[in-house]
Parts: sequence; structure tokens; C-alpha cells
Amino acid sequence: MYEGARADLGPLSRFLGAETRLGFGAWAVGGAGWGAAGDQRERATAIRHAVERGVTFFDTAPSYGAGESERLLGRALKADRARVAIATKVGPRDDPRASLEGSLRRLDSDYVDLVQLHEPLERWEWRLEKLHTLQVEDKALALGLCNATHLQLERALTIAPLATYQAAYNLFDRDVEERELPLCRDRDLAFLAYRPLAAGLLTGKYTAPPAPPPPQFAEGDHRRQIYWFKGREFERRRCVIERLLPIAQREGLSLIGLALGWLRARPDVSIVLAGAKNAAQVDETFTPDSRPLTPDVGRAIDAIVADVFRPARPTPQLPEAARTWGERERFIAERLDGKTRYEAIAAEWTDRGDKPMIAAQVKVFVDQLVEQGLAEG
Repeated sequence: MYEGARADLGPLSRFLGAETRLGFGAWAVGGAGWGAAGDQRERATAIRHAVERGVTFFDTAPSYGAGESERLLGRALKADRARVAIATKVGPRDDPRASLEGSLRRLDSDYVDLVQLHEPLERWEWRLEKLHTLQVEDKALALGLCNATHLQLERALTIAPLATYQAAYNLFDRDVEERELPLCRDRDLAFLAYRPLAAGLLTGKYTAPPAPPPPQFAEGDHRRQIYWFKGREFERRRCVIERLLPIAQREGLSLIGLALGWLRARPDVSIVLAGAKNAAQVDETFTPDSRPLTPDVGRAIDAIVADVFRPARPTPQLPEAARTWGERERFIAERLDGKTRYEAIAAEWTDRGDKPMIAAQVKVFVDQLVEQGLAEG
């Protein structure tokens, strides 16, 4: 039985300090999925400028720009390869060896510092075993898992010596606080947080006063499908951001600095992965004052989020209406009490080992109940 590789003793130790660090998430520099691709030279400059800013950890995947992210990193980091860590991934349905060896060719490197299974879908245990074989062959110095439930993560630790776990985490999206972060702490796994700025929402770009409508993203931009850029959820998040701005101003920080500082102050977070497509965005994100927030400021932010995201209460009509619903819907309806956080409801369902649930699914469903007069909040 593998107990997981200690982050402070393994091959990533020189890139993981006692304090949370900022790493470079290289999806956007791949040139696809984030609006206009921009000039390739500008994207390469962003990578090199991040190194100049002191960034030493770069996270990519073959799917980012159909390999373009890896090719760009390989060229831009070639002169600095020995002093930076490159993490890549293997797709949930890809052959591990073919995928990783393809990544190494695009990165122009003999190894990656970390290879991660991007998502545990069918036959994921087999893929993790094969990744461990590739680690033994020194094609990867460490192994990680992304986007798994706590049950899958516990199972993975019996299969291979994991060093890291990566999932979405920001001041809005906190599912990992329920199960995965405590598990990482207990099993000495480094936690890598992606989407720290909620896919750009926490830059303030889409919420500047006066109250704007939800943004309209171009075809091919993955944010077209993200629920928090729509409807009631967008309005809730806009309200939070409006109340965060005076705190950022008081602390002498940008909204980006406040959001990243909140994450850097959270216990058990090892690396915060932020993206950039040009040097100006690097300057906005990887700033010298991107420091952890004080506990008082962190509590003030948490209080605002809790106030805006108060759980809904059932109306008297809900129990009768729910009698004919599916099991998942009834499960949510039975736990609406105006107090229980949606993350806790989702985690309790996921504990059962069935198809997992996340808070976003609960929010979308509860918003529908509110519209039908079956819930209030």
C-alpha cells in the first residue's frame, strides 16, 4: 500500500516552500479556449516574463491548444529548464505512455517534474499504474491526480505514490474544503489550486460598475459554458466582488491580489496556478506584493461570501412536489434548511460512492426551485 510521497521530501521539494507559491497555469497560452489567441510571440514573452518574476512552477497539458501550450513552454523555458518545474497531464482516455512521450517531445525535455492523470474516468486505476511505471523509468519525477473525488483519491493512494492533487479552488468555489483538502493534509499531498480567479471573473473585468450584464464570450471560448457567467449566479458573484473592492483598496491591493492573497492564506494550499497570455497580465498577476492576507481580512471576505450565498429555505410546497423526483433531486430538497452549505450537501452525496455531486449542481437546481416558488433565498 502506498502512503503518498511527502511533498517536503520528494523530487518537487525545491519548488514547494513552507508558504504557498504562485505557479503558472499554461492553458491560456496554448492559444485556444480563452478567446482570441493573441500573438504567439506575446504568449512566449509571457512565459519568460513569469520566470523573470520568480515563477518556477509551470502546469500544462496536451489538451491545452492541442499541444501548443507544451511546445511553447518547451521553447520558452529551454534555457531555464534546470531551475523550473514543468507539470503536465495525461488525458482520462489516453494511453499513458503515448501521451507522456508525446508531451516530452513537445516540451523538448527528457522528463517532466510531475505527470498527473487529468481526470479519473473509466480504467483510471490502470492508467495510474502505467504512469507509475513511467515514473520508475524517470520520464516523470513525481505523480499527481486531478479532479477526483475524495474516495478516488483515497483509492489512488493505494495504487501509486502520489505527490500532488489538483482541483479548482477560489473564494467562490470551495468544494475541496469539505473532503479533499483535509485528506491532502492527512496524507501529506501537495495541493495545487487551479481557477484561482474563477476563470477571470475575479479580475473585475466583467463586473465593473455600473452593474453590467453577463459577458458574452466568443464561440470556442470555454467560458460560454460556465454557469457563473449566467443568470442568478453571475449576479451573486458580482455582488460579492462589489463588496470586496473596498477591502482591496484598503489593503492597497488589486482585486486580483486580494483573490490570490485569500488563497495563499488558506491552510494546505501548496501552489496557486494562475494564467496569463501576455506580459501585462503577468505583471497584474505575479506581483511582488501578492502576499497572504491577514486572518482578519480573510474572515471579512468569508463573511461577505457567506452573506451573499445564504442557502435557500424550502417553501411548504416543496415536500409534496419532490415526491416524484429522482433520487438526487430529492436528496438536495430534503437538506434545504437555510443553513446547510451547498458544498456540504454535495459532499454528503458523494460520500455514497455514486455519481459525484458538486456545489455548482446544487446551486443550479436550487435556483430552479426558487423560480418555481418551491424555495426561498
